[in-house]
Amino acid sequence: MLVWLYLDSLEIENFNDKYVFVTGCDSGFGNLLCKRLDRKGFRVLAGCLTEKGADDLKRVAGPYLKTVLLDVTSQDSIQKAMEWTKKEVGERDIKVQRLIMNAVCDSDLAKVTNCMEHALTSAYPRTRYSAGWDAKLIWIPLSYMPSWVVDVGLKLVLPRPLKSV
Repeated sequence: MLVWLYLDSLEIENFNDKYVFVTGCDSGFGNLLCKRLDRKGFRVLAGCLTEKGADDLKRVAGPYLKTVLLDVTSQDSIQKAMEWTKKEVGERDIKVQRLIMNAVCDSDLAKVTNCMEHALTSAYPRTRYSAGWDAKLIWIPLSYMPSWVVDVGLKLVLPRPLKSV
């Protein structure tokens, strides 16, 4: 247990040499994660859907955070963001963190961003993270069940979409 705690606390070095690209940065998880990583010293590349979201984020961040307009549903927008990222990063490796939120979840965003921050900064990241009571009591146990059990259970408790795709 002591070895695990020690390894879990080790962080990588030279955050200011590391680039992280985060999508969905106008608000929510993405916005909070960008601010935290920026304060830690990372060079953050933030994909924002709107100009207002990009401006608001740049206003509260340091000089190493840069934003790009990105609509993840548009192939053209993704291609432009990739080209912009290649110019910013050059030949360095980049970690991409895509943020998605479930319909049933804990409302404390910091629990999720703490896990993301640990995964990005740890010298020995965990293989699994559980952020909040809902992950520990609902989502992780569900992940071990047969898919048909999960499908039936979720169908009973989650709202149906108004229109199918």
